[in-house]
Amino acid sequence: MPTPADHARTIIDWVGERPLAEVARDLAALPDGHALLNAADAIADAADSDDEATRSAGLGALFGGLVEPLNDGFTPAGRAAYARFFGRIVWRVASRTPTLLTALAAAGIISEAALLARHARIRANTATPPADARRIVVLSRVTIGADILLSSVVLQRLHQRYPQAELVLLGDGKLQGLFAGLPKVRVRPINYARRGPLRERLASWQNVVTAVAEERADLVVAPDSRLDQLGLLPVGDDARYLLWENLQGEGAAPQSLAVLLDAWLARTLALPASPTVAPRVALDPAADIVRGRLRAAFGPAPLAAVKLDHGGNPAKSLPKEAEVLILRRLRELGWRILLDRGFGTDELANSEALLAELGWNAVDIDDSGKGFGRAIGECAPGALADAPLIRFHGSISGWAAALACCGHALSYDSVGHHLAAALGVSVTVAFTGHNDPAFPVAWQPRGRGSVHVVEIPSAAKQHPLAWQAVLDALPAPTAQRS
Repeated sequence: MPTPADHARTIIDWVGERPLAEVARDLAALPDGHALLNAADAIADAADSDDEATRSAGLGALFGGLVEPLNDGFTPAGRAAYARFFGRIVWRVASRTPTLLTALAAAGIISEAALLARHARIRANTATPPADARRIVVLSRVTIGADILLSSVVLQRLHQRYPQAELVLLGDGKLQGLFAGLPKVRVRPINYARRGPLRERLASWQNVVTAVAEERADLVVAPDSRLDQLGLLPVGDDARYLLWENLQGEGAAPQSLAVLLDAWLARTLALPASPTVAPRVALDPAADIVRGRLRAAFGPAPLAAVKLDHGGNPAKSLPKEAEVLILRRLRELGWRILLDRGFGTDELANSEALLAELGWNAVDIDDSGKGFGRAIGECAPGALADAPLIRFHGSISGWAAALACCGHALSYDSVGHHLAAALGVSVTVAFTGHNDPAFPVAWQPRGRGSVHVVEIPSAAKQHPLAWQAVLDALPAPTAQRS
């Protein structure tokens, strides 16, 4: 019997590398009962199952096997297939979930055809921005790295166009520490379910609808957000909703998503295209106090920030042997090291294993209150000035505050490299674990900090020669940041 992964591969193979016109034509001609639609139904049923093993296989096939491959290539054909098949999956789950069905009916959607038709209208981008706005809601990208690269650009451009408007970012409460320092920005925490059957994940959308209504937003801007499933689910008045899709031009050379988004915002909001707007992090007052305290505690000697988390995707990381060499190389060059300890059992264990392999001891600092080290509030000026290795544990805003005190950063393709560039810290990125050649270009971090991306093919990352490219890219210290 075919597995959910088999069904996902059937759809992906059918799309292949065909152009949009061909894929769109064939999608429009699919009759009910077609094998591809049956494959989507099977994925939906597995992802929404109450049986844990079946659900795990279904969700893995849905997101890792279908949604990500269709969208990570940034092709119009892939997005057209996503709209058709994920739309069917959403309707199949919603049609047997009374709360979802009622919420969709309240938006005028009473059939799969209506859901797909509304999404097609939204994708045509016919809405016109209002002349004036009192409050604007921006839907988070859900992942913090993408919010840094993309949502921060949206917030800055909206402030240019509507300088008096309050900008409400719906997303993880952790974004408060990173973006609340931007003018007129308020973060409204909202949860996006990452566990449970698909119906529970889709139910997160109803919280978005409620929040938008309560905010009485004059405009909603959705930069390809998972909160509304890339525009598939309605969040309010479609006439006051702008959708940006992270697509590359068909047949065109890949470009940075941040550059493409900025250009779209300039056109849509009737703003000058130049100067361009780059991603930016602006710490809130609490995080800024932490930055000042850490800068004084770290002292003047050069400090390099190293963040080796992979955002839950181990394919993005290098072997431990490579990480050991990277840390040794930084010390040889004259850097002291600020190492993020990470979260979760695996990341904490990796941090301990690295230190054991190196034979190094670390001075631990912690802003989580969990006792993983010296509390940051207790770090006196100069208290860490002689420490060759400082290990941080705590919040993302605490890490941002510490990172802002550093002269260089090393990261994988995760939140760390976006954070460094947006804070103006130069960064070396060991970029691996991707399947599409456009991916490193599209997701390259941007900001005031210089960026050196070392792209490592997944097939080569076990080889020391690939690691050497990262070692060679690490700079020697210059004057420490003031």
